[in-house]
Amino acid sequence: MADALVVIDMQNALKGMADFDRVVSQINDRIALYRQERKAIFFIQTSNEDILSDTDDFKLVDNLNFDAQKDEFIVKTKPDAFYHTNLEAYLKTYNVRSIEICGGQTEYCVDITIRVACHLDYQVEVKRGLTTTFDSELLDAHTIIKHHENIWDGSFARLLD
Repeated sequence: MADALVVIDMQNALKGMADFDRVVSQINDRIALYRQERKAIFFIQTSNEDILSDTDDFKLVDNLNFDAQKDEFIVKTKPDAFYHTNLEAYLKTYNVRSIEICGGQTEYCVDITIRVACHLDYQVEVKRGLTTTFDSELLDAHTIIKHHENIWDGSFARLLD
C-alpha cells in the first residue's frame, strides 16, 4: 500500500466515462482502505473553459466517498496534477514517498500525472481497472485503459491486481 491515494477528476462533467459507476465504487473501496490505515487522500479536480469551478460539473460525484474536513482537494488547470498546483508541497508535508493513482481520464490526466510522479521519484502504484476514459475515434475505452496499464507496468508504476 502506498503512502497516499490520489484520485483524479471523478467529477460530474466526466460521468460519461466507461464503467464510471463501477470505477467509483472500487475507488471507494480503496478510499476506505486508506482511511482505515490513516493515510492521506488527495482529490484532484479539473477546472478549465469546459469545466468551470463554480458549476455542478466541477463538483466531485455524489457517490464518491470524500470527506471535506479530512481530505485534501487540489484544483488543476492542465492535465498534469503537479503543474502549477500545490500537490507536491502537500506530498512533502505528509512525508509521502509512494502514491497510488486512480481516476480519469486514463490517457490524459492520469497518464501524465503518473509519468511526472515517476520523474519526481515517487514510487507509483495503480490498481488495474481503477482508471477510466471515453471511447475515442480510434479505440474503445477498454483498449485505451489496457494499453496504458501495459505501458505503465514496470516502467512508470507498479500495477496491482
